[in-house]
Amino acid sequence: MGAISKIWKAMLAGGAGMAALAAVNASIRRGASEPDDSALGGETVIYEWRDGRIIYKLAGVDKAGTPIIFIHSIGAGVSSFMWRKNFDALAEDFRVYAPDLLGFGLSDKPANVSYSADLYVEFITDFIREVTGAPAHLVAASLGAAYCVRVAEEYPELVTSLTLVSPTGADNLRARPGMAGAAFYGLMHSPVLGTSFYNAVASERSIRDYARDQLFFDKRRVTDRLVAHHYATSHLPGAQYAIAAFLSGYLNTDIREAFARVTQPVTLVWGKQDAANPIEQAAELLRLNPRAALEIFDRCRLTPPEEYPDKFNALLRRTLKARLVAA
Repeated sequence: MGAISKIWKAMLAGGAGMAALAAVNASIRRGASEPDDSALGGETVIYEWRDGRIIYKLAGVDKAGTPIIFIHSIGAGVSSFMWRKNFDALAEDFRVYAPDLLGFGLSDKPANVSYSADLYVEFITDFIREVTGAPAHLVAASLGAAYCVRVAEEYPELVTSLTLVSPTGADNLRARPGMAGAAFYGLMHSPVLGTSFYNAVASERSIRDYARDQLFFDKRRVTDRLVAHHYATSHLPGAQYAIAAFLSGYLNTDIREAFARVTQPVTLVWGKQDAANPIEQAAELLRLNPRAALEIFDRCRLTPPEEYPDKFNALLRRTLKARLVAA
């Protein structure tokens, strides 16, 4: 609340306060380091998408069978980095792709794009058609998982199976923004106040506290490297635009009807102690689609692939290879 209080005081102080905030924002931007691009192996590739350049990782190109596309969650500093403990391991058996969504990671972050759930559904669809060139297994987290549900339902010929880590959109993060969300979105695009608010959300302390309280059950997983990477990525030029849309509700999407109609094999993966998206949401999804399977990771919150990578990787190998045999 200290940072928010400073922003409010600056508004009351008028021009001098705003100038001080602008100076602080500039200092934060200059002080941010470049993010580490070595967490995932494989080849770094550029996909020139219609709305901007997408950076993705590719490995296991000589492997036969259906490719895997890892789709990350949404949040300040989030990127394909979240799959660093899964990507290389699965590349031993599959061709694997891990893109940074538009507005995140090392991909472009244009200011003149309307960031929305529909935008990311269209991106995943285009990525499968134009990059993998074949139907794919989608492995995705949180809101990224919600977008993949819609792709699987709307374009079933493009998706072979879904592995969804704590997907949102059945209750949590399903509502579209109202007038308050639109007003907040406008505030977030204010060059000084919006940037100051974003810098408070994406401060090292905020990133560390969120990771310790929401992402990981074992707080030892919140390493200096993880915090430094999220901080550096969240302060690349333009990183605030997609987050402004997220915090305002424009990236939310309702997946209830789509999930009920999905016919591909679905595995839900949930941390038993997930506080951000409680495990009770899994029961609602299973009610909507009884064909889905549920895997629960105990002593785990929002990030089973990071907190228990060996168990998660073994689950993927087992389920995806079984689906290849069944096919």
